[in-house]
Amino acid sequence: MASNLLLIPTAIERDKIVLHLDETAINDRWTTQLCGFGQIAAAARTSQLIAKYCPEKIVLVGIAGVFSGRGDVGVAHQFSEVTCDGIGVGAGETFRSASEIGWAHFADIGDTIELGGRSDMSPVSAGRLLSVCAASESASEADARADRFPDAVAEDMEAFGVAMACQMHKVPLQVVRGISNQVGDRDQRRWQIDKALQAAAVLVNRLFHRR
Repeated sequence: MASNLLLIPTAIERDKIVLHLDETAINDRWTTQLCGFGQIAAAARTSQLIAKYCPEKIVLVGIAGVFSGRGDVGVAHQFSEVTCDGIGVGAGETFRSASEIGWAHFADIGDTIELGGRSDMSPVSAGRLLSVCAASESASEADARADRFPDAVAEDMEAFGVAMACQMHKVPLQVVRGISNQVGDRDQRRWQIDKALQAAAVLVNRLFHRR
């Protein structure tokens, strides 16, 4: 049985990224599984898979949007931390996160979880990934999130849930995201999913060969 897990949110992402992955590494040391779409499915499925496979480490890979002015579309990043946005009280300008109202998500886990890995594997320095329950629907919504999180590079919908499960099971997690679109751009005709996932596969292949 493989000692590591490669998690991908959806079958669409999986079917594109596996075309560019190192098959030898996959067969020898890694098992590829879907973790599901969104925070809840991803957290539950990751916990289930950890219990089944008892992995030494986990890599999460898929697509994400980049905040305007903080990166390019069609590249990939490995992130050093993930922050949750959307769990707390209020909405819009009145929203306050769990940590801001004095609550932990569980035990001593707050709004931000540190991730494993080095930033020198990314075309630009890896940083904060903002993990949300609902993706930004417009440029104005994206700008509001960017203002609240000035050091967030990109937005996804699964990483915090996966990171929560990994924290509870004490399994190291690395997160790689291919940048398919600008945050807030819902017109998929402008998205570069294939290019983004190919770039993500390059980073994942490097992780496969790191000890």
